[in-house]
Amino acid sequence: MNFLTKKFQWLAMLLIVVSLFLTACGSDDEEPDPTDETKIEVPQAYVFDSRFVEGESSVSYSGQVVRNLLLQDLKATTDSVGKDGAKSVTVDDLLQFYAYDDALNLKTLTTTGSISALESHYSALSTGKNLVGKISGDPVIGYNRTADDLVREWFKQIADNSQDSNKLGTAMAYTTDDGVDMSQMVNKVLIGAVPYYQATGVYLNGLLERDNSEARDGTDPYTAMEHAWDEAFGYFGAARDYARYSDDQLAGSVDDFTFDSNGDGSIDFKSEYNFGLSRNAGKRDKGGSGVDFTKDIFDAFLAGRTAITNQGSVEEISAHRQAAAEGMEKVIAATVVHYINDTLSDMSQLGTADENRANLNKHWAEMKGYTVALQYNPFKLISDGQLRELHGIMGEAPKYDAPGSSAYNTQVANYKRAKVVLQTAYGFSSANMENW
Repeated sequence: MNFLTKKFQWLAMLLIVVSLFLTACGSDDEEPDPTDETKIEVPQAYVFDSRFVEGESSVSYSGQVVRNLLLQDLKATTDSVGKDGAKSVTVDDLLQFYAYDDALNLKTLTTTGSISALESHYSALSTGKNLVGKISGDPVIGYNRTADDLVREWFKQIADNSQDSNKLGTAMAYTTDDGVDMSQMVNKVLIGAVPYYQATGVYLNGLLERDNSEARDGTDPYTAMEHAWDEAFGYFGAARDYARYSDDQLAGSVDDFTFDSNGDGSIDFKSEYNFGLSRNAGKRDKGGSGVDFTKDIFDAFLAGRTAITNQGSVEEISAHRQAAAEGMEKVIAATVVHYINDTLSDMSQLGTADENRANLNKHWAEMKGYTVALQYNPFKLISDGQLRELHGIMGEAPKYDAPGSSAYNTQVANYKRAKVVLQTAYGFSSANMENW
């Protein structure tokens, strides 16, 4: 064998050895991760199978659905005393929603349009649920009292007013003598102090301390972390296939924001109905430009739940948690802007043929109540100092100063300042500040 032949053989052997060495070194990267087979992609709807029970869903938030219904039904009851043919109410009539007891075995007052509801009684959805047991105990900024204290006081005033035949059947049945629409205040403060607070301040806030490796209690089809995330989503109130709804539908009538997705001829409150905050997101998207709160929030909830199911990193889950919390906060803040604009419009019509003080009272209370709601989020973008400034501007009741007067001009300037505070906190565009 000549020298050249030996040289080529040596080179060939060297290449083989090097190839085997590189293959061995790279095997860790190229070897498929067996856990990848159990990972899931982000779904289009809020549907997640159990990791522990074959063929069973791991999603459960029926208690949150009951509380959203109780909140909605309480609003229908406080509103009812101002309508034609109204009947007076007692404090106990209002407490039966606020402090609901299963022994009452009540049917929900909420209807589902042209398609009947699958469940008619609260207890058919979940038992042992009420609003008072989940309300925040923090003092309300601007009032230095708890939400529970305020709500109970408004209940008594509404009940007392409804006994007055001169007020019953008119807006004055739920309005204080100085113009505060208590039906709106009860509803908006409770939206903040129960579902928004529970979603952000309880379930999302305590999420990372919950176990995500084993079935909760050893038998549930979900982990403690999965369940906490689901409960936060339940308080947001969106249907499982929320992405199928347009902004117009969410801002429309009950036949628009409900859909028989599974074709069983009924509406399931747990999966086919959109409640308060989820509908408000659509309303603000519809009235705004360059925003998509519905997509931002739903995408965050879907991606976060997927990351939890896949046992993702703390950093990944935390990012989705922040996005979900911020999305809900921005919806409430944008709604405050909307009602500042409505309040300013109503004020401009005082003393004219278009004056409508009931509308002014209503819009002022919605503005004020949603501003209260903003405080109940530990991840909030707005500071307590900014909230105190907003409450100082809004005061404790609407004002009826004549347009053009010095007092009127001062109040208009103050409300414009309130919009600056909100725009600074949230970065909303000038167009949306004007058009919401």
